Amino acid sequence: MSKIRPRSFFSGQATVLGALVCAVIAGTACGDDAADKLNGRGGFRGGPGDPNDPNDPNNPNNPNRIPEEEKLFRALEADLVKTCGKGCHDAGTFPGAPPTFLAPPDAYKSIKAAPGIITREIYDSALLTKPAHAGPPLNENQELETKVTDWLKQEALAIQAAKLPSTDPITINVGPNDIDLTKAATGGLANVHLKFEAAIVGTSLSLTKMFLVVPVGTDVHILQPRFIRVIGNPQPDGPKEVADPADSFSNLDQTAPAGKETALGNPPPPNGTSVLFSGDGWRGYDMAADKIRIEAVKLEPGKVQVIDAAKTCKDVNAFTANVLPNFRGQGGNAGAPLVCSNGNCHGAAAVANMNFAGNDNALICQQVLSKLNQANIGQSLIVTKVTQGPHGGGTVGNAAGWSAVFTQNAGAFF
Repeated sequence: MSKIRPRSFFSGQATVLGALVCAVIAGTACGDDAADKLNGRGGFRGGPGDPNDPNDPNNPNNPNRIPEEEKLFRALEADLVKTCGKGCHDAGTFPGAPPTFLAPPDAYKSIKAAPGIITREIYDSALLTKPAHAGPPLNENQELETKVTDWLKQEALAIQAAKLPSTDPITINVGPNDIDLTKAATGGLANVHLKFEAAIVGTSLSLTKMFLVVPVGTDVHILQPRFIRVIGNPQPDGPKEVADPADSFSNLDQTAPAGKETALGNPPPPNGTSVLFSGDGWRGYDMAADKIRIEAVKLEPGKVQVIDAAKTCKDVNAFTANVLPNFRGQGGNAGAPLVCSNGNCHGAAAVANMNFAGNDNALICQQVLSKLNQANIGQSLIVTKVTQGPHGGGTVGNAAGWSAVFTQNAGAFF
């Protein structure tokens, strides 16, 4: 079994409380007019805004109100584009197809949609973790890095404050449980279930053998699920709900394949994940009265990454008889012999990861196969390098013959 260990958010957040003080200055006391201005009936407005005034720019219900996180981005936008744009992360014309997270016409919309930039934990952001590359790392500009960090903190706070889709409150039973997560999902995802076994350990709720059950037809991506205790008998002045204070699954980012039961975890343990909710507000869990609900930062259709196995030569014997001699100066069926197997090149030195002097012909065939373009064998690097150069070992006089070594023996490889 595996225990998902908690991961912290960022620290150092402070709540600043402001106060407006009415004073007697130069013998003039505060009157009703001043009070009107302070409480919003006059021309001065402070605080979160008047929810009844559609023209108040701070009105939280005003559709034209600019969120604080966007204000911070707009203040640093020009400097960020100047540093990370330059045809790279704005236009994407720089070699290597860099991600265009600052694409016009609206860089803020682009960066909000880009994966890995705005994150629940700021120091997971690619803007702060990207080292020196073709462009400069952000930490070379301390002033800009500070502004970006402050902006990402505000974005993270907005993520934290956003209400996430959630299951209904559910009664947990001792023993096996099966919870439908459909209401916590987005993107039209349905019929995803969480299975586990529940018990009370001491006075705390324990879940073991936790498996995500994915329906046929779509892979499922789950990110940072969170369990909330719905208290059955709350105190009059106490909370009605308590989120898992350890945020036990804050490091879970997993894509599970369609039509299978997959244990939660990275990587998933064979017997399922276990977790003990023993933090403040969870001890004394009452199976009869309490319920839980489950929400997730993301529960959506995903795509399991399939890593293809390395290709293997189809016919090593044919390669040994018809191709390999051409590398060893032993003639060959194409009439274009080379001596590539000397120690300073493709012998023991294995330049470009090719050693034609070895005894493992299957391995040599694999090395040659890795240099071939199946869609256009004649334009493969191993062909053009020797016929057109530049090549430290020189070029062959019979270019057509060398190309035929591979085109006529394609069946040895594919």
